[in-house]
Amino acid sequence: MRDEAWRKRREWAESVTGLRDIDAITEDDRERLVREYDDMQQAVQQAMQAAAPEFARRVREEGREAAEAWMHARMHALGVERGERLRRALSQLSIADQLELDRPAAP
Repeated sequence: MRDEAWRKRREWAESVTGLRDIDAITEDDRERLVREYDDMQQAVQQAMQAAAPEFARRVREEGREAAEAWMHARMHALGVERGERLRRALSQLSIADQLELDRPAAP
């Protein structure tokens, strides 16, 4: 699992560096995007670790299905929070005026 996370992070960094190499974004933008990705990964890992004891308790007391539903709701809320944070980070990029940040997400 750790190797997969590292591979995805490396691919993200390479993609962002590619955008910088073709002058689509500034160096500050590249650093902001890489930092935001790392912050997101850390937040998810910390949330999973923090939720583990409660998840285990819920499995014992309420059953696996209920515990998984609880975990799904927590991870969904984290995803919404991180999505809002990413939107704010994107709005600070040098190319923000070219991004359609207020457009509804595709289904």
